Amino acid sequence: MNVSDLKITEILDMLFNKIKEMLNLTDLTQMDIKNITGTILISFTIASIILFILWLLRAIGLYKMAKNKGDKYAFLAFIPYFCLYTQGKIVGKTNLFGIDVEHTELVLPLLIISSMLPFSKTLALFLLFISYFALLYKIYKLKIPNFAIILLILSIILPILQPFILFFIRNKEDVK
Repeated sequence: MNVSDLKITEILDMLFNKIKEMLNLTDLTQMDIKNITGTILISFTIASIILFILWLLRAIGLYKMAKNKGDKYAFLAFIPYFCLYTQGKIVGKTNLFGIDVEHTELVLPLLIISSMLPFSKTLALFLLFISYFALLYKIYKLKIPNFAIILLILSIILPILQPFILFFIRNKEDVK
């Protein structure tokens, strides 16, 4: 039997028969849609729980650091996007890319707003990405100056580690 002589329906039929043999099914309808849906829902639930835990670790870390700085709006660390404000508050006045920034807490939120504008989307997203990690580096530098660059590289390569890092350094005193 030459495969090039077969029609697409015959190829699909052969494929389904192979799948049935591999799964030891007599009829493909035995693969109940409820089982597939249940698997998808369980996977989604597990992923949601993991993402919630990561979000919570990051929020607790930022909240505690902001609270230690005396920020009365530290609770914003628990609100998505507003946590970027908190991240800037933790850093305080800084020099970002050679520019002295008085209100660092406004840098990331303004970049997010500008990324929604159609004419500046690409540039704003690029600046947001760079500024986000620059401020993250400043936080690491405040807390653990000797390992700041290593922690930043880990945060970029393995973003799942960032919430854990922020959580574990939350109680460290600022090094100046």
